[in-house]
Amino acid sequence: MATVVAFISEKGGVGKTTASYHIAIALNRFHQKKVLVVDADYQRGGISGRFFPDLIEKFASGESPGTTLFHKYQQLYSAGARTPDVDIRQWRDHSTTIDVITADPRLSTVSTDRLPSTNNIRQNNLSLLEHMQMIDYVLTPLKGGYDYVVIDSHPEVSDVLRSVTYAATHCVSPVKLDRQSSIGVATIIGEINNVNADVEMISKSLSKVDYQDTQFSGSIGMMAREWGGGLKQTEQTEYNRLRRTGGVFDNYVTEGDGLRQAAAGRVPVYDITGANADKQSGQFLDLTKEFLSKCP
Repeated sequence: MATVVAFISEKGGVGKTTASYHIAIALNRFHQKKVLVVDADYQRGGISGRFFPDLIEKFASGESPGTTLFHKYQQLYSAGARTPDVDIRQWRDHSTTIDVITADPRLSTVSTDRLPSTNNIRQNNLSLLEHMQMIDYVLTPLKGGYDYVVIDSHPEVSDVLRSVTYAATHCVSPVKLDRQSSIGVATIIGEINNVNADVEMISKSLSKVDYQDTQFSGSIGMMAREWGGGLKQTEQTEYNRLRRTGGVFDNYVTEGDGLRQAAAGRVPVYDITGANADKQSGQFLDLTKEFLSKCP
């Protein structure tokens, strides 16, 4: 049964998609894990575009081909029959195979406000639970075919993020090592705790829910800056703060031309040559090994 890991952050531009993309590829290429990537980032659809450049133009125009997560929520809003099926695209290179549930910009319209309302408090609460369970409902029949499901989420607190959190067995939060980025980790941990607490309440008062609390496995330092072989003093301060307020991965990834060249070419940094690319490749490989131990 797959381990489901959500990459979540309150703030954009912190390297969340870069981290989820490279860890997903490393899991398959270097650790022979079968991986499904779920792109729940309706603002950018960045990881879908990295795997499938042909989707970028469609995403920008508000389109998304096939059956997506958006259609599953629509079934819930229409009070019709629900089905978990979604379209899965496969990405391959010479040594890697990744399955992807691609992004849909229409997920931005997903909200519990669109649920059918009744005068029955119990039914309304059960509908809220079904909304939170939607992504897990889609993934449940798929989990047996994968070792890991990696979910790349959008950078804000929303009803979609609650559904992502419910579906995950573990959450990690990529951050830049500055005060503005790292302060949002407490908000993310709070949202995870809220989902766990809400499910516990519903399970006790309305309906028994087969659910294991989602764990926060730590922050991941991205675009870090070094001096003299270690983190710069200001970034080391934020790293230490993160260690005290929820935990942080020992390994981090530095900024540099390697990742920029990889993004421009829409390839993983493992396929780029040069000293900086080699360094960042090694950092992601070390990070992936730690990821396997923190999110078993």
